[in-house]
Amino acid sequence: MQNKVYLIAQPNSGKTTLFNLLAHENCYVANWPGKTVEVFHAKIMHHGREILLVDLPGINSFKALGKEESLTKEFLLENDDGVAVVLVNGESLYRSLYFAVQVLEMKNRAVLAINKSDYLERRGVHVNLEILRDMLGVEVVQISAIHGTGINRLMDRILDVLEGRVKGKGLKIDYGVLEPYIAEFEKILESRSLAIKAIEGEEKVIAKLPEGKRAAVEEIKKEIEKNFGNPEEIIAMYRHRFVESILSSAVREVKVSGETTQERLDRIFFGKFGGILSLSILFGILFLAFTINTGFPMNVIARFFGHEALAETIENYSLSGLISLLFETISELLNHTLPDSLLKSLIIEGIIAGVGAVATFFPLIVVLNFMMSLVEDSGIMARIATSMDRFFSLFGLTGKSVFPFSVSLACNVPGVMASRSLETDGERLRVALASPFVICQARLLVIVLFAVFLLTSPVLQSGIVILIYLLSSLLFLTATKFFGRIVKEESSEILLELPPYHFPSLRVVWWITWERSKSFITKIAGLLLAFSIFAWLMEYLGLTSVIGAILAKIFSPFGIEDPRLGFAILMGFFAKELIISSLAVSFGTADLAEISAQLGLSAPQALALIVFVAFYTPCVATISTMHAEVRNFRHLALSIAFQLIVAWTLAFIIFLLFNLL
Repeated sequence: MQNKVYLIAQPNSGKTTLFNLLAHENCYVANWPGKTVEVFHAKIMHHGREILLVDLPGINSFKALGKEESLTKEFLLENDDGVAVVLVNGESLYRSLYFAVQVLEMKNRAVLAINKSDYLERRGVHVNLEILRDMLGVEVVQISAIHGTGINRLMDRILDVLEGRVKGKGLKIDYGVLEPYIAEFEKILESRSLAIKAIEGEEKVIAKLPEGKRAAVEEIKKEIEKNFGNPEEIIAMYRHRFVESILSSAVREVKVSGETTQERLDRIFFGKFGGILSLSILFGILFLAFTINTGFPMNVIARFFGHEALAETIENYSLSGLISLLFETISELLNHTLPDSLLKSLIIEGIIAGVGAVATFFPLIVVLNFMMSLVEDSGIMARIATSMDRFFSLFGLTGKSVFPFSVSLACNVPGVMASRSLETDGERLRVALASPFVICQARLLVIVLFAVFLLTSPVLQSGIVILIYLLSSLLFLTATKFFGRIVKEESSEILLELPPYHFPSLRVVWWITWERSKSFITKIAGLLLAFSIFAWLMEYLGLTSVIGAILAKIFSPFGIEDPRLGFAILMGFFAKELIISSLAVSFGTADLAEISAQLGLSAPQALALIVFVAFYTPCVATISTMHAEVRNFRHLALSIAFQLIVAWTLAFIIFLLFNLL
């Protein structure tokens, strides 16, 4: 028989840190049986016994909304196999113990692990483990996952439970006036824990009953409500009293007088300037991450102050600059080494170009994830989300949506990936589908160049860029509302633990960074490479010019029918930067002023073109990422079609308005 151990905890309890500490390099990802949710597994050894360790998704409460949270709840309701390790966050004992009590009511074979013992020691908090064990009816261990203390003790207790040397007596809270009703439910459901869940209104429990028993359960619930009020509130009251009795009996704390540093910082974050501070931190992260990876926007600032040489140095020695140089060198080497053939063209223009695109994106993903993980592990990220929650709630989103929105300003690829941090499946889907409306730096480059060379008026040049950014923000928020009609999910409230401020652990930060970044390689890189080879094939077969001529017809209502623009729009599908380079190739000059003169566009035509380029179909890297995150072709196709329609409609409105002026 396989020995299964399940890690169960609320977010920010250190569960991932503990799993990585125990798993070492032996973890793998697998879908939960019957689900599309990925769950981490690891085979570990302790005293000669092989144990299958399962890292269940973190769950904030038992009113779970997302697929991951629902999976954990269903496991507790239905699965008696294995041992549950319930992780309690030492930084928030009351809330974590309230959660643990609910788990222990359902799981007799369990071990309670109080994590972050180092924090408790610094705060002068002493936990009597024997009293706690007697009150909860399970083995209790105090650990620090980050420092590795108490881990052997924890594994010994787990093995004791697995091998039957220690048997949990089960947690039984006295629910007072509800006890007679719980006894009645227990006869029907043959389980005290399920009886309590049924009284709380857990639909998954009630739905599995035969029709006759279901009616009996509903009658008993009505009687409780008539005599005592809302049964869920009554159960919560008794649970809170029980947790309070645990804390008063088993926990002693030395009080710290005066306002703490944490309280002073929280006063700033949640004051009237909290939103400005939050955005400043986020934009600071983006500024640093993109300067390291691409040189932007530091190169623009250097040029603005007349330091052209510095700007070029920043660009050339950025991570993407160095990687691009490497792949250019490889391409040149192969170009001089391989004989002219179809295979040579495929390798250089298809495969090398595709791998180069993946390699250029990967450092950006890693750097952004690393910096976001630093802020997250320090305790600041939760404050940023909370301070922004009021504004985003106007659009049915939580404050966490500020993360994918902000990251998308730099690049839509990590922006879409950042949507996975959101509370519910519905919010994740809506934000992932709407993120391409946010103007990334690649589109910004094209927009600015078009504005400078296609428009003669400085007022129009600056005005159209500002207008596009305002439209971008509005469209992102509006699109989440639009996709919300398709998802049909109620808006969620933000559920965030506010952990104490502390210096981030580099080990934890690296674990988080790597887990988030490697999915780019495993899920997205292959799609990017496939699209690159597809683009090469179209070019080789001569289809790009034909498609370009067809695409140019979308501009005919604006009086623009140049097929070279259609070809540029097609190239922009693969990477927005290619719009400029493809125009240069098509017109036979890199001088954008000359290209502008040959196009001969009027101001309304130029404005319409700029608006369309800003908002039409996202690049192939973003589409690949959306496909990996959304996993629903219909939703993905709807998002792309919606963007095309919005882009063309806005461009047409701008064209008509400026023609009337």
